[in-house]
Amino acid sequence: MKNMTATQTKQSKTSKAMELLEEGISNLLQSGDWRQYLQVQSQFHNYSFNNIVLIVLQYPKASRVAGYRKWQELGRQVKKGSKAIKILAPLTKKIEKENDNGEKQKINALVGFRTVNVFDVSQTEGEELPAISSSVLNGDDQGLLERLKAFSLDNKVPVKFEGILGGANGCCRYDTTTGNPIEITVDPLLPPLHQAKTLAHEIAHSLLHSRKQYDSHIPRSMAELEAESTAFLILKHFGLDSGDYSFPYVACWQEGEDAIANLRQAGTRLQKAANQVIDWVESHSNSD
Repeated sequence: MKNMTATQTKQSKTSKAMELLEEGISNLLQSGDWRQYLQVQSQFHNYSFNNIVLIVLQYPKASRVAGYRKWQELGRQVKKGSKAIKILAPLTKKIEKENDNGEKQKINALVGFRTVNVFDVSQTEGEELPAISSSVLNGDDQGLLERLKAFSLDNKVPVKFEGILGGANGCCRYDTTTGNPIEITVDPLLPPLHQAKTLAHEIAHSLLHSRKQYDSHIPRSMAELEAESTAFLILKHFGLDSGDYSFPYVACWQEGEDAIANLRQAGTRLQKAANQVIDWVESHSNSD
């Protein structure tokens, strides 16, 4: 039997990584820990952009934010002397309005805003919140970060390293007119391995998703599944494991529903994107 070609070897490695990805997500979804995690996560609000700005300005290291009573419901108590983070909550009022058929109906109308107090988890004490993974990938990137940065620049999407409003690890910025990716940002305070994983994730967005696709053509949950799965495949090929972070990330965006079916549906698409990056990195590494 002839030896496998380099292309066949690469495809075999990618296929095995896909199997590991599916197995990891499947095992996580079947665990009681995951169900408990989802239950608790559902108690936290998704704050508006304006409130995120207010939170970051008042408490830059905020990670999980909730009101005083909500923390009590979760078995935690705000520490004495903690300074509240003030955000805005909408004020609504029921009014009568005619619908398209001329019928009158009561609706909730926004009439203003009021200030409410919230606290970060670091300002509380009590029962531990369930955790299913490390929030940070510690370790060395083995030089992959610089290779990925070079790939993205060659792909005409330059990379910069700076903090991101709202605490995101990275983002892919798009041209507002063309919808094409124009810049990637990665948080420089992350460990090297996590920076490499984040950059691989954002590169996947730049390859797979236009701004129009991201906004409307595909659900964001699917876009995040594709980007994170592609990042996992890229790192796995180069001997780096992001499973502790990637498995929960994908499952969380899918909310535990149809994650495996969606992963299989996207399989060919994300393997193609991963191999595009892998081929470029390997060819340019060999030419050094």
